[in-house]
Amino acid sequence: MSAATERAVLRTGEQIAIARAEPADLQRVAEFYGELDDEATHFRFFGVRRHIPEAELRRVVGGDSRHITLLARMNGRLVGIGEYIVGDDPTEAEVAFAVADDHHREGIATLLLERLAIIAHDHGLLRLRAMVLAGNADMQLVLRTIGLPTKNIFEDGIVQTCLDISSLGSLREAIASRRVATVKITAGTGAEMLTPFVKGEPGAEESPSGCRPA
Repeated sequence: MSAATERAVLRTGEQIAIARAEPADLQRVAEFYGELDDEATHFRFFGVRRHIPEAELRRVVGGDSRHITLLARMNGRLVGIGEYIVGDDPTEAEVAFAVADDHHREGIATLLLERLAIIAHDHGLLRLRAMVLAGNADMQLVLRTIGLPTKNIFEDGIVQTCLDISSLGSLREAIASRRVATVKITAGTGAEMLTPFVKGEPGAEESPSGCRPA
């Protein structure tokens, strides 16, 4: 496993490892997307896709600094993918997530988003954007409670959320709070912790200046 792997404990008590994707992960990433049910695939790709072209998969695992992909594994099994892709604006990236059907609402997407936000900030980015279908309440909750200033725009059944990562003070406070909650829930597991998803955590304040309409 990569030296950059970070370990965490979910609120279920299960241990998870998060690391950057590598070219050797291509086949496993393809299998992961192929195993998602129709609803999860629709939420991720805005349509049902049973086959991801190899060229697209190579970009996912290629290690390009403008396309960062994190993989979450549990007992060696891939259970979550988080990505950010920098577009025409070099200070902004779009994020997207997918979690295995049997591991929803365990905190995996929150862990991935936390790490992506920190990586993006360290690379000089100022904003992350997420395009989320209106029916994807779980992902909207993750974005709302991550601990970053946000701005939301709703149009044509899609919620566009802008996350201001110009400063990470509020995120780090939220991370610390979630870590305390996990320690209480999973005391005695003996695992090094990052942060879990805590449903119902207060949302972040609106950011009128850091996030502007696309």
